Amino acid sequence: MEFEKFFAIDKKDIKETCVICQSFDLGLFSQDSNNGFFVKTAQTENATIIALKNNFLAGDTVLYLKDTKCKRIILFGSCGGCGDVESGDLLIIDKAYNLESFSSMLFLENNVSYKTFSEELSASFYAKYPYEDLIKTNSACVSSILLESDWINFFKANGICAVDMESSIVLSAAEKIEAQSLCLMYVADHIEKSPVGSELNEQVKSKISTARKNLAKMILDFTDAK
Repeated sequence: MEFEKFFAIDKKDIKETCVICQSFDLGLFSQDSNNGFFVKTAQTENATIIALKNNFLAGDTVLYLKDTKCKRIILFGSCGGCGDVESGDLLIIDKAYNLESFSSMLFLENNVSYKTFSEELSASFYAKYPYEDLIKTNSACVSSILLESDWINFFKANGICAVDMESSIVLSAAEKIEAQSLCLMYVADHIEKSPVGSELNEQVKSKISTARKNLAKMILDFTDAK
């Protein structure tokens, strides 16, 4: 597919920093957007915001950025928590474990690989927000919400407090196009205490909403300072 159809903007308009988020999060970064076939895009002062319409195209979206000006990719979004985190906590991801294969998850294969997000980019972000309660942890990029509870012991043994569906994919694709990558998430549910679909009280909902907005603002401030 042609670049412009996918992104609804020209390849030359991609900025050095790209923020990847879900479609429903785009409004946190900009009220104006371009509607491509698989993603929506928007521009801030120093970043291109790319909002996914489908999680499964996260990797393709990053690969499309090859031969653009993109040098840094920031993944923003929600995750399921595991272990010692709570809904509304802010996370900065170190290692992303690859559980992208449904078959591997189903049969509990334990030869799981991981990759590490850019230490330089992570350190730069963390240094700008030393006063924030950013929890450094690892993520597991999974292919099944139903099966993730079978992996809780693995998650805890490997320091994984974030369970999501994009982190390892985006990191691997960024590495392929030789871009630095950073992953920042807020905990929206907890696979042990409040699984997806659980009824949350108003206090928890408010905490998650505030965390989501605060993290997006931190990213905007960080990219604007570049």
